[in-house]
Amino acid sequence: MSRTLERVERLFGSIGFVVADGPEIETDWHNFTALNTPENHPARSMHDTFYLDGGLLLRTHTSPIQVRWMESHPPPIKIIAPGRVYRVDSDATHSPMFHQAEGLWIDRDVSFADLKGVVAEFLRRFFERDDLAVRFRPSFFPFTEPSAEVDLQCFVCRGASVGDPERPCRTCGSEGWIEWGGCGMVNPRVLIACGVDPEVYSGFAFGMGLERTLMFRHGITDMRDLIEGDIRFTEAFGMEI
Repeated sequence: MSRTLERVERLFGSIGFVVADGPEIETDWHNFTALNTPENHPARSMHDTFYLDGGLLLRTHTSPIQVRWMESHPPPIKIIAPGRVYRVDSDATHSPMFHQAEGLWIDRDVSFADLKGVVAEFLRRFFERDDLAVRFRPSFFPFTEPSAEVDLQCFVCRGASVGDPERPCRTCGSEGWIEWGGCGMVNPRVLIACGVDPEVYSGFAFGMGLERTLMFRHGITDMRDLIEGDIRFTEAFGMEI
């Protein structure tokens, strides 16, 4: 995981993104409200987390780093925000603690075309495949508008299972695509909450789960293999990632 994170930071650093950091114990304002997710907003149910005394909580994404950076740095802003995040979730592809990296670019005249170009170029360089198929699928996030999910061609069946009942793929459900992350243009409400004038500046944000990104790169089918400590699994990653 450390080497995967270093690779992500190095690739984004090569195109001008600065690494930003922030606390894992956050306020409700920075984790939810400033991101256009007020109390009782239904989108909060997707980010069920661990709550602490004093109105604090364990952050559910690294977006609070973006909020803090916008509050303290005037545009232009171009950051990558990696770190540990926490949600009440656990199965083969989810963990109650996992690693995330989010990006934010705020400047004059930043467009969705810029977003697609940055994300697609990063993915092709990270996976070292110029022919990597990337799909942007319309979605909803309260902090971006418009929003999209980013899908990659299934790393197991390469799309061969689609429409073929004789060759089902458990990894992608025979759909040929796997969700990698989310992205979108920063919602003007978020810019206003963070003290940025949406009449002057625009920007985009994106986020990826680092465990899932590592799984795609190396064909790992169960996220729990990464944390169970089986030495046979660990030894398989003695090579450079």
